[in-house]
Amino acid sequence: MGQLSGDMEIKCVVVGDGGVGKTSMLLRYVNDDFLSEYMPTCFDSYSVPLDVGDRQGNLVLVDTAGQETYDRLRTLSYYSTDIFIVCFSVVSVDSFINVRSRWVPELHAYRPGTPFLLVGTQGDLRQCPKASSHTFVPARKAKKLARKVGALDYLECSALTGNGLDRVFRQAVSHALRPQKKRKLWTSFKNIFVKR
Repeated sequence: MGQLSGDMEIKCVVVGDGGVGKTSMLLRYVNDDFLSEYMPTCFDSYSVPLDVGDRQGNLVLVDTAGQETYDRLRTLSYYSTDIFIVCFSVVSVDSFINVRSRWVPELHAYRPGTPFLLVGTQGDLRQCPKASSHTFVPARKAKKLARKVGALDYLECSALTGNGLDRVFRQAVSHALRPQKKRKLWTSFKNIFVKR
């Protein structure tokens, strides 16, 4: 974890297939704004103020492109990452399959040992009456995959409703801070506050 001028900085990089809702998730969390149209991302970065106990700092959120065209650029953003969020859409089986076949191997190749969370996006679509239930990735299947690939946890969220977003980013911060316990920094899930 990087230190800047005595302030704490946690770098969290978000990866996953294009179109799964990574940018919408980040914009909803950072600006409380929902992006309804798909706009492919090349690379974006957002900074959110943090309070952890008596320490202050920033959560730096890096939004990456999921398209293969940007493989080289995306992997350059992995340098000094404290935690990854690997996303798939709960209504896209292909994006779920790519977690195991593409995203986790890429993280292991470029940042071995860096912790990551598995996050199912677009969770609001589970309640959509127009959606066919056979297209959903079952939560139990996602939890099983999370255990198999070594994710710290599996969580679901919705950028549209905001459900689950705070939990995703609190978990990310909590897990990113865990290695510091060895250096006598005490923290718990309860005392992490993200200022927005």
